[in-house]
Amino acid sequence: MDFDKNSLKRLLSYLIPLTVAELLNNINLRTPWIGSLNKSFPMSLGVVSAVIIQTVYIHWCFSVRRRFPQKQMRLDITLFAAAFILLSVLRPIKYSFVVPGSTAARYIWYAYYIPLTFGPAFMLHASMFFGRPDGYRVSSKWYWYLLPPALISSGIMTNDLHRLAFRFDPWSGEWEAGYTYGPLYYIAAGWIVLNLLGVIALAVRSTFKRRNFRALWFPAAVLAVLGLYHFIYVYVGRFGFILQRAFVFNDFICVGSMALWESFVTAQVIVSNRDYPAIFSASSLNAGLADRDFTVRQVSSRGVSPSPEQLRAAAGGELLIENGELLLKARAVRGGWFYWTEDRTELNRMKEMLADTADYLEEENDMLRLTAQIEEERRKTSEKTKLYDRVTESISPQLDSLSVLLDDPAEDDAAFRGKMQTAGVLVAYIKRRGNLLLLADSQSFFSGEELGLCFEESVKALRRADVRCEYAYVPGFTIRAQDAILMYEAFEKAVERALPTLEELRLSLRCGRNGCAALELNALCCAPPPTEDELEALRRCFDNVVYSSEGCRHSLMLEAETAGTTREVTQCSP
Repeated sequence: MDFDKNSLKRLLSYLIPLTVAELLNNINLRTPWIGSLNKSFPMSLGVVSAVIIQTVYIHWCFSVRRRFPQKQMRLDITLFAAAFILLSVLRPIKYSFVVPGSTAARYIWYAYYIPLTFGPAFMLHASMFFGRPDGYRVSSKWYWYLLPPALISSGIMTNDLHRLAFRFDPWSGEWEAGYTYGPLYYIAAGWIVLNLLGVIALAVRSTFKRRNFRALWFPAAVLAVLGLYHFIYVYVGRFGFILQRAFVFNDFICVGSMALWESFVTAQVIVSNRDYPAIFSASSLNAGLADRDFTVRQVSSRGVSPSPEQLRAAAGGELLIENGELLLKARAVRGGWFYWTEDRTELNRMKEMLADTADYLEEENDMLRLTAQIEEERRKTSEKTKLYDRVTESISPQLDSLSVLLDDPAEDDAAFRGKMQTAGVLVAYIKRRGNLLLLADSQSFFSGEELGLCFEESVKALRRADVRCEYAYVPGFTIRAQDAILMYEAFEKAVERALPTLEELRLSLRCGRNGCAALELNALCCAPPPTEDELEALRRCFDNVVYSSEGCRHSLMLEAETAGTTREVTQCSP
């Protein structure tokens, strides 16, 4: 059987001074020469006895508040102890400070039954926590259980009105000299016994649920001693033996209840925190306790014992110890410091692994970055190559024509001059057409000024070819890149067709109707007019195409809207 020797020592430490105090009180009351001697001293043995009893009860009250984890149980036991303290205060007042046999003494005597009826009720309520977890709570409806002791104590306090608790002998000079018990008294005594039996029943139920039947032998022994004393007190003749009646009935109830409760604690029927230091030492916590001077007082099984200097440095913060393998932390608690350590061995190993992984990933990242950079450069090169191929393809007819002119120069000066003038027109177109294609790769719209520069350079080349040219550009519009390329291509094909006989050219680039870009050409040449298929090709490329001719005078107007359906250059070759 689990048996707590420290609790047994605590029980004896309470019973011995209580017994001594009650003996002093009985000696004071039963020995005449002591009673006469008390008149010469300001403090009687009864007061000394009361002080001892109150000290024990108060100490027990604070002791139970520290030992039991359940909050409601602590409250009930505190009220239980407060009832004992009230009774220990009422007795010396009655016997030492009030005139014996007076009405005040009688009402103080009645008041004994307030703690005597409420105390066992609080004890029974506290017993409901036997075998329960720390967070268990009893329903608040159980506090209606305090109504019977309130009614019983109220009835006893008003005994002078109805005489249901005590009936006094009218022929006696003093009320204490002779009285009999009424039904209310037996109800009060039955209430006390009923509550004590309820406490015993709850203790038995708790031990049966835990199958720890042997734990009941010590509380049973205490009950046997209490029962034997009560038998001697009531049924054995009044021999005047002091120990026989050391405890009067009131004190017997209080001392017996306290002894029974402590016997439950000793037999471990009631869970208390008496083993917390042993539990802390055996726990797997990496922690310990130190006093206010940072001296270690208790350490768990896996804890360390840091020096006071280390604890002082870690107070309110943290400190690395054991070569950085342990992180020491400390926090102030009542009476000293609680400290604990965190094992950083695995963390340090993980940090090293993460550092190695970070280095590896950094190298991989550099390689991936370099690979991506190479791929990006390769992609740009491929796109540029495709763009250059597209430019070359789009101006390949002009390049072929230019190659023919340069490979077969004329013998006479006039013919050579004419070929070079034609080559100049082709070079201007090749340059500007390639520039437009490069710009179209990065932007979808041009300003009219960009297209105007193309026509301006071509007009300059035509003037060098002895063609009378007039060029007018009106700014203030934008044009899609593809429309600009198609319009410049249509202009170049018209010029190349008319160039052998071209004498005069009037060119106008402006903002036409509805904000569209409009190009007007008026040429004087003997070239044949465009066929219907060629005009149809122009209509597929532009939003409006107007062509007219009168003899050698040809007029062509092309309009392209700045918004609308996108046309691919390859599908709209004028």
